Amino acid sequence: MDGLGARFLAMHDTGTFVMANVADAGTARAVSGAGIAAIATTSSGHATTIGRRDAAGDVTLDEHAEHTATLVAAASVPCNVDAENGYGHEPEDMAAAVRRFAATGAAGMGIEDWSGDPERGLYDRALAIARIEAAVEAAAALDEPFVITGRTEVLLYGLDGGLDETMARLQGFAEVGAHCLYAPGTWDRPTIRTVVDEAGGPVNVLVPLGRPGFRPDGSPDLTVDDLAEMGVRRISLGGSLYSAQVAFAAELARQVLGTGSLASNLVVG
Repeated sequence: MDGLGARFLAMHDTGTFVMANVADAGTARAVSGAGIAAIATTSSGHATTIGRRDAAGDVTLDEHAEHTATLVAAASVPCNVDAENGYGHEPEDMAAAVRRFAATGAAGMGIEDWSGDPERGLYDRALAIARIEAAVEAAAALDEPFVITGRTEVLLYGLDGGLDETMARLQGFAEVGAHCLYAPGTWDRPTIRTVVDEAGGPVNVLVPLGRPGFRPDGSPDLTVDDLAEMGVRRISLGGSLYSAQVAFAAELARQVLGTGSLASNLVVG
């Protein structure tokens, strides 16, 4: 896996690429073989596959690291880790998580500013920035480049401060060296443009498969070209690919039970 960290870091310098979040080794191998430039874990998909809740502390750092190592071994492209809150509250916890995930062969990880505790909620801005700074410093001490994505949940959860607070946090993450900036909930064109223009670094935009994209001609979806034109560096799919797989399997089962037919347009190897 030598060189994947450097490759992943360089992919954030120019152009636009799609990163597919996957929940199992078979899908990791399939999408990388299909030409996807990078894969990522999906905390929601992984949690679902083992019967846990997402963003609730139900999946441990070791469990996620073992899962990541399985995906890394299955794919030939860089793997990013959807590390939720970094498996701890304090900056030193972020450094430990960086070292743990880097040891799996992952090429980077994203760290959220949502604590995972409904009573605590969002980390205050200063702590959120300090956590990213600690992760960046830990990554810099590694032998291989390791991409740190600073992520804020303000827009996703509709929290106080809205876009202004989102931008302040993203700019703070950029100032302490985050390699990529991410604010899920940036699904309309004006917000995407603002984030790309003002965040202070390469931007990831989450576009779940099938989500309306507010195109001016009224058609339903944002395209890769649309996002590239706006300057987005990285497009992630979140848990939507895994959700689509599950929904498709359920629909096939309903067809078999409802019609008795075992015919399908899907070619199975």
